[in-house]
Parts: sequence; structure tokens; C-alpha cells
Amino acid sequence: MNRFLVLTAAASALLVTSVPSPGAAQSVLDDIKQRGELRVAGVLYRPLISRRPNGEYVGMDVEVMKRMAADLGVKLNVVNSEWATAVAGIESKKWDIVPALCITDKRKEVVDFSESYITIGATLTTAANNTKGLTSIEAFNRPEVIFAVPGGSWSESVAKEVAPKATLKAFGQSTSADLIQEVIAGRADAVVLDTPIQTTVALAAFGDKIKIFPGHNKPLDVRACKVGYAYMKGDKKMADYIGGFTKKLRDSGQLAALVKQFMTAEQIKAAE
Repeated sequence: MNRFLVLTAAASALLVTSVPSPGAAQSVLDDIKQRGELRVAGVLYRPLISRRPNGEYVGMDVEVMKRMAADLGVKLNVVNSEWATAVAGIESKKWDIVPALCITDKRKEVVDFSESYITIGATLTTAANNTKGLTSIEAFNRPEVIFAVPGGSWSESVAKEVAPKATLKAFGQSTSADLIQEVIAGRADAVVLDTPIQTTVALAAFGDKIKIFPGHNKPLDVRACKVGYAYMKGDKKMADYIGGFTKKLRDSGQLAALVKQFMTAEQIKAAE
């Protein structure tokens, strides 16, 4: 009888130790290594990430992700994505990382972020010949003013905060040039452009056809976009790896070199 009890206790102990607890979920980092592939959301935010007509993704973040994939010993797969589904794709494991993403308190409720590697400001842009009297920031905050915004984007958040009474016209995967064309054609009155990236390109492409408030390189005092890499919430192993990897890039000077390489008018326009 005593022997039976001892065997039963031993078997029970073995069973307990062999069954993983709910909190012991495998890290996404392990998934990446097992599949031999780092999957990155292909959201468009030039020159951080853009897509050529042949489908190839290019940009500063693409170069960073190439280095990360090489460091992990896996191949890089940039998956077509839209801003509205970028965060949800992490939770559903469609991709492992979302680059070029503004760090916000709302997003931090469902995903974790790396440290910010660049900060971008916001401006409001309208057609120079707009007839709705958009001569001040306050004038944009009216129901008859229509903002063209990518759905689920930082630009949409800025528009809602700066002009909560305005009407929003949402688009899917769209470039800033696409949205400005809506404004110039009169189908919308305003777009939110970041500075210095999008305002540089907009002025080069449209010149005196547009007006920028408060001005080029003069951002609004709202929602400064601290850009980071998003990944699965609570994944400490992934957090430690990304933190260590980006620190290595920063300390070696590679990150600064990539910023200098891609944050130019020539590179921004080349990413169109």
C-alpha cells in the first residue's frame, strides 16, 4: 500500500511538472527561429518603409529588419498590411513586428514597443485655393471641413484631436501624395502631414498649390509621433532581444547612419 502511494505521488509530480502553465507560452522569438522567417508588417511610411511597383519593400526600417533577420539567422518576409490592421496582426500572429509605428498609450494596451528611434511632428495641409477660409488652425475645426486620412493611422488621431468637429474621409493603404490629390481636386479640404518627411515631399511635388499650417518644419504642439517597433505584449524574451539588437545598432553608429541616409529629400522621393 505504501509503495502504491509513493508511485502515485511520483506520477502526480511528474504530470504537474510536464504540463506547461498558461503563462509559459512560447516566445515569438522562438517561433521566428523555428519557422526560419521574420515576418514584418508592410505598412507604408516612406522613407521608413515603402513599396516599389515590382512589390519589393525598401526603406530605412526595411534595412533595419534585414539586419535583424541576418542576426537571427532567418530570412525576412515583409507582409502586405494596412495601418488599420497592423496592431491586430500582431495579436493574430500574421506578423511578428510592425515597424514605423507611433507609440501611443492606446496601442500600448495591446502591444509592446521598442524604444523610439525617431520623432516626427504633425502639420495640416490644404489647397492654396481652398474656399472655406482655412487661414488658421482653429478654422479647420468645423463640420464642413473634410480631412482625408488613412484609416486607423496616426494622421487620423491628429485630425480627431486638432479638429474634433471636422468630417473624416478614411482611406486604406494610401500615400501622402494620394491624399493631397484629394485636396487639390476638391474632394477633401485637408490632410495631416508629418514634418519633416511628408512636408518635404509635398512641397517638392506640389509647391505653391498647397499651404501648410503651422508650416514646413513647424509642427503642431500635439501628438508628436515617437516611432518604435511593436511586438507581442508581455513577450519578455522578444523585448530583451529587440532592446539588445537596437542598442547594438545605435552603439555601433549603424542606426544614425541609416537615418542620415534615408532622411533626405532625394531618398524620400525615391521611395515614391
